[in-house]
Parts: sequence; C-alpha cells; structure tokens
Amino acid sequence: MRNLLNKHCKTLYPALVLILSLSIYLPFYGQPNSLFWDENYHIASAQKYIDGVMYMEPHPPLGKLLMAASEKLLGLNDSLDKSAFSKTDYVKGETVPNGMSYYGFRLPSTLLMALSALFFYGTLRHITRNYHLAAAFSAIMILDNGLVVHSRAAMLEGIQMFFILGAIYWLARTIEQGKTKYLKHYAIIGVFIGLAFSVKVNAAVLLLLFVMLFGVDQWDNIKSWNFLALVKRLAITVPAGVLPLVLVVLSIFYIHIGLGSSFGVKNYSASSEYRHQIETGNTYSINTFLVGLRDNYTNMSKYADGVPRLDVCKDGENGSSPISWPIGNKTINYRWNKNTIDGVVQVQYHNIVPNPVTWFSVLAGLLLSLGLIIGHFVYRNPITQPKLFYWISGFTTLYISYMLAILQIERVMYLYHYLVPLMFGLINLSLVYNYIFYNSLAQRNRHALGNLAAFVALVAFAFYIFSPFTYSLPITEAEFNVRNWFSFWKLELVK
Repeated sequence: MRNLLNKHCKTLYPALVLILSLSIYLPFYGQPNSLFWDENYHIASAQKYIDGVMYMEPHPPLGKLLMAASEKLLGLNDSLDKSAFSKTDYVKGETVPNGMSYYGFRLPSTLLMALSALFFYGTLRHITRNYHLAAAFSAIMILDNGLVVHSRAAMLEGIQMFFILGAIYWLARTIEQGKTKYLKHYAIIGVFIGLAFSVKVNAAVLLLLFVMLFGVDQWDNIKSWNFLALVKRLAITVPAGVLPLVLVVLSIFYIHIGLGSSFGVKNYSASSEYRHQIETGNTYSINTFLVGLRDNYTNMSKYADGVPRLDVCKDGENGSSPISWPIGNKTINYRWNKNTIDGVVQVQYHNIVPNPVTWFSVLAGLLLSLGLIIGHFVYRNPITQPKLFYWISGFTTLYISYMLAILQIERVMYLYHYLVPLMFGLINLSLVYNYIFYNSLAQRNRHALGNLAAFVALVAFAFYIFSPFTYSLPITEAEFNVRNWFSFWKLELVK
C-alpha cells in the first residue's frame, strides 16, 4: 500500500481529496428544508435577479448572482410562485411556497467550497513538495465542522473561499515554479482577488498577495536597495495586477445594475436619475452603470453605519468578539427542530461548531510561527529552512492583518467571519508542521507519516463527534451534553 501511494501519489492524492470533499459537502445539502440565518436575505436577493428587480445591499453582488444562475439552471422551483421574495429583503418562512427546494440556491456555495480543496492541496503541494503532507492537511481542512455547516447553505463564505484559495494557489504556483514573474501572473492573481472581493469586501486583505509576489520578484533589487529598478517595476506591476482586479469588480457590478430593470417595493438609495434610467429601460447603458454604481456605494455606506455594535449583555446575542474566535466563541444555533419519539425528546441542531482539534491546532501553529519569526528577527536565531520560513511569515502576516482589520470594525461580528483567517491559519499550520518535521517527512520516515495519519484520524474523529450539529442529526439531551465540551462555546440546549 505504501509503495502504491508513493508511486501514484501525484494523481491519486488529488482524486482522493476531491472524492472526500464532495462526499462531505454534497450529500443532502438541501437539508434542512427551511431557511436559516442569512439565507433569508441572500435568497431574496438572488430571486430579484431572476425576476429582474433592482435592489441594493451591503455585500457585492457576485455571490447572489451565482445563486440566481444556479437556481435558474436547475429549475427545481419553476412551477412555484416565488414572486413574494422580490418584494422584500428578508424572506419569512410563511411566504415560502410549499414544496420549495433549496438545492439550487445552495449549490454555488456547497460545490465551490468542495472544489476549493483542490486549490488548498495544490498550494501545499507547490510549497512543500510533499504530496503526503498536502493530502493530509487537505483532509484536515475538509473535515472542519464550522466550514462544512456554513458552506452548505445559500451563504457567501463558501463561494468566496474558492476564489481566495484560487488566488493563494496561483501565488504559490507562480513563486515555486522559479521562473520569471511575468505581468500575466500579477493579472491572474488580480482576477482572483477581484472575484473574491466581488463576493465580500473582506477579501481586500488579499492585496498583500501582490506584496508577497513583488517581494519574490524583486528580491535581488530589494537586497541591493536598487530603488530605481524597484520603482520602474512597480510602475508596470501595479497596473498589471490592479487593473484586472478593478475590471472584474466593475464588470460584475455592471451585470448587477443591468439586471435590475424594474422596481420592487423599495427604491433603496436610488437617486432620481437612477430611477429614471430604470423606468426608461436603459439599465445596460454606461450612464446608468455610473449612476447605479454611485448609488450602490451610497447604500452600502448607509447600511454599515446602521448595524448595531456587539452587546454581550443582550439576551440572545449571537455576535462575539474577534479576540475569542480562535477558540470558537461564540457558536450559533442557525436552526433547530424538536421531536418526541417514544417519549424521548430529540432535537435536530443546525449549529456552527468548530472542530476543536483543528481550531486549537491552528492557534498553536500561529503561536509557534510567531515564536519562530520573533526568534529570527529579534534574537537572530538561525533558520533551517529559509523558503518555508518566509512562507510561514507570509501566512502569519495574512492572518494577523485580517484580525487587526476586523478589530477596527465597530459593528457586531460573528464566528463565521473567522473562516477566512482560519484558512490562512490552516495553511500556516501545515507549513509549521513541515518545518518542524522537515527531514523525517522528506525521507518519508514511517513514524513521521504514521504520526501525520494519526493527526488526520484525530481530526476525523472529532468531526464525527460533532457531525450531528453539522448535518442536523437528531440527538437527545444526554447526547447534546456529551458534545458540550467548553462553556465559552455557549452551546444552547433546546428542551
């Protein structure tokens, strides 16, 4: 078996990663057959595209555009009247037609998150050149309860993660190929960042990828303080990366504005000029686009100002402080359903709960990487693997930069906002693991590979333990209490 893996790992491992990911994300993703959390908003927005109704909201439009395209393509609800969705920004349960399927709306997030495992695998394969480690940590990424439950929904994070990991993959591929860094490499990364930003604006942290690429591209000039050469290179690489990014974002907003050819019950922040263009059926004109883009930005700004702040004293507060996210505070019960069978109360929880082995390991990896970085730059400790060290420094910087930016936001934030830095942390953890056990892993030492397999098995076991929260499997009060490991998770028992 070991020889088989070593011989065919280049093709076998990606196939296994894809099979595992699809088998975790796709089965019965249409359940629960009810709206939960932000689906009430996003499904309403997606339906407006299908009905040609103008709307504005705080997030960029790409996620909802893909939901609308998927719903239209699958056509599972074509015989149902969903017109009520286009008359509101928040779909209430009583307005959902009987027999409605959620498979179409949830497919983009579910499928793209599942496919993103290949980008994750490819990133680690290029950086570490170790197929076993890349496959193992890809499995660890897949088997995270928080990622799975949130991505198997009509929400934005699963869609965005595909483009985030695509950008990171292309960066790793470009750098590790060791060839000349052409302008097309900057452009392709810019396209991925533009797509991720067009789902949620927190993808702006990915602009640091340009800095990382430029640093590798111009390392010799940086070391020699050749400012003239650096400025000349910046003059062409900045437009090469930023212009595709901007064009992607503007193109998606152009589609968003063009599809809004009629009014619902709200005008949002639409100016009289914008309303006039819609009334005259001119939504795809350049003038309408410019006016609509301005009005959409105005509406987004107004919404951000009106979001309440975190109030931990408020009854039922689902928000939490970013400082406590790495340990899983606070979980959110998206939806629950209670039944009594043979006198025993069983509850189906649909709850975002971390895989504790993964999340705590990510935190440990971050602390180790900080110690490694401080040890080298402050105490001048030598580094044994320079390439790995700088990759570790890069992903640690991405993680910390995101968290510092989030801490500046005054509005209430939620645990799933941690999923993006969690991904940075997972990549960092794999690199730290490789750094510590580099020689053993490179030599394919039996004990090293066994320990890696044991780590994956431990993650898989934890995933299984908490899978009732992930897949809405019915559990009793006693079974709930067995899984209520930490008080700071603030899991709420339904009696």
